[in-house]
Amino acid sequence: MNFLHRVLAKAASRDLVEPGQEISASVDLTLGHDGSAEAVLSSWPSDGNVAKPDKTVFAIDHLYPAPTVHARELHHKLHDFARKQRIHLFHRGEGVLHQVVAEQFTPQLGWLLAGADGHVATAGAFGALAFSLSPGEMVSILLSGTITLNVPQVYTIEVTGVLSSAATARDLALTLLGRIGQGLAKGKALAFQGPGVWGLSQSGKMSLCNLIGETGALTGLIVPPGEVDNESSVDLRLAGESIEPVVACPPSPTNVRPLRDVAGLPLTQVLIGGCASGRLEDMQELLQGLAGRHVHRDVTLLVVPASRNILNTMEEQGLSRSLRDQGALLLPPGCGPCPGKHLGLISSQDRLLAAAVRNTAGRMGSAEAEIYLASPRTAGASAAAGVIADLK
Repeated sequence: MNFLHRVLAKAASRDLVEPGQEISASVDLTLGHDGSAEAVLSSWPSDGNVAKPDKTVFAIDHLYPAPTVHARELHHKLHDFARKQRIHLFHRGEGVLHQVVAEQFTPQLGWLLAGADGHVATAGAFGALAFSLSPGEMVSILLSGTITLNVPQVYTIEVTGVLSSAATARDLALTLLGRIGQGLAKGKALAFQGPGVWGLSQSGKMSLCNLIGETGALTGLIVPPGEVDNESSVDLRLAGESIEPVVACPPSPTNVRPLRDVAGLPLTQVLIGGCASGRLEDMQELLQGLAGRHVHRDVTLLVVPASRNILNTMEEQGLSRSLRDQGALLLPPGCGPCPGKHLGLISSQDRLLAAAVRNTAGRMGSAEAEIYLASPRTAGASAAAGVIADLK
């Protein structure tokens, strides 16, 4: 039995599990945020009680500070719910849910997580297994503390060697997204392994797992070196040295092309941050791309630290000052404009390069705008050049 299935078997108190088998498993952490909380609260039974309040985490990160009266009213409802149910609620700008969970709860190897968000599999960077839920499914799990699911097949990706100096963890993630698209891994669970994955920093591992939800996979994680099942087949093998800077082009995050093929396209806005690229390492890569240059006069560069802790470190190391001096606008820790709610929406006249999770039409504003996805390093170089810039 491979590592992923062993995790599910342990959570379900079984000796073994097989693909297609229905199981009920105990959840170690249930996650929510203000982006989906309204639907959760509207379905909550009046006499309902959260089964595991100490293992339930909500964050106000999509709509903070509140951009509308309705959003602020939702915040009050969440406060009341959290107070009554005695759950964890982060509501003072602590940051985006997935980063706050990483910092405050540190998912453990073999944990099972569930949450009403498309990118909870970011926890796979720690060897935890996280499932995305609909609001209705989340209500059921909050009430019971367990999740019922069919054991998925596993799609194994092995990255050999090490990444070249030109490539980043996000280039690897986007490359894999382009290779498997939304077909090869659809409904399966991804298992990442190999030296090219294990050699990534923790931030890089989170960048990789953050995009699992865009592949069509059900969930996924990084298999620890000592847990690899050598008898299981590898579905996709890539050499780390072959990874190069890439860009995901409209209209889908799976439409991935080499950076050199799209270099030269004029830009009006660049975004880095949130759950995809708001960690300290991402900020350092952004500054490497800027290389001391000022943001181009035609470009708005928006920077969203993933958490308050990261922002504090940026301040201590002088990174925030450097970014502001070079023309960037720092936004509050959280999701920023990525969900398309506020803090930097785009119009039909914009072409945006973002180190974000999704570039579907209308994701961050006008459906007529163009959104390209890349690494923080590429974002920095492009913000300075005013065009999508090749790093060579």
